Amino acid sequence: MSMEILPLLLFTTCGGLAAGAYAVDTLCVSGHGAPAASKRAWLFPLTCLVLLGVGLLGTLAHLGQPLRFINGMMNPASMISQESYWAIAFGVVLVADLVLTKTKGEPNRVLRWVGTVTAFGLMTAMSLAYFDALGLPGWNTAATLPFFVLGDLGAGAALATLFAPADRAGEVYRACIAGAIAWAVSVAAYALYLAAIGMEATMALGLGALIGPVAVGVVSALHLGGKLDAKAAAAAVCALAVIGLVIVRAVFFMAGIGA
Repeated sequence: MSMEILPLLLFTTCGGLAAGAYAVDTLCVSGHGAPAASKRAWLFPLTCLVLLGVGLLGTLAHLGQPLRFINGMMNPASMISQESYWAIAFGVVLVADLVLTKTKGEPNRVLRWVGTVTAFGLMTAMSLAYFDALGLPGWNTAATLPFFVLGDLGAGAALATLFAPADRAGEVYRACIAGAIAWAVSVAAYALYLAAIGMEATMALGLGALIGPVAVGVVSALHLGGKLDAKAAAAAVCALAVIGLVIVRAVFFMAGIGA
């Protein structure tokens, strides 16, 4: 894997995980009334903020210097600018969410929904940035859009299990199963596209899908069936989702710009 790929992988993996987890948490937990009180509820927005920050460091590494990042924001029509705008908006909401959750002990429902809009904006902008790469057939396909967004949501749901309160954990694990199915379908669609244009990556993508969405769905089902306790299940689905996401994203970037 070339050094050119690593910053892109870092940004889309960490930023996508943060956005996906935040959206799933809002849809399944904090967006539907106050969950069970927790003194550590602030850890969730903090984790998302750290992930987003690490991802943005990857962007800076890709651009080479901070000035290029600033220049990249000067063209609103470009997808690099759109990524920057949505990432900044999401980051601002995360900071506000962290402060309010830390001081009040519970998330603000309205702020969580606003943050979810920015999270979806960021996930969409990231996918469109590669979809718009007209000279790179490995990226310029409609399969890129669900590949990114559904991957973020599927892996994000797994991350959200680490923070799900006991009274809402079932909803999050069911979201894990639904997200895993959708994510697996998006990976399969992208693999079929690459095969159709003569780029063979079926085995690598299959491995990523097996470790990621397939395993996440199985472990989630085992937990819901009472075969696996909550802590073990949360740790397992999160680790499997991250590994699977890194593998399939690495294949994606190598298909676009080479190893």
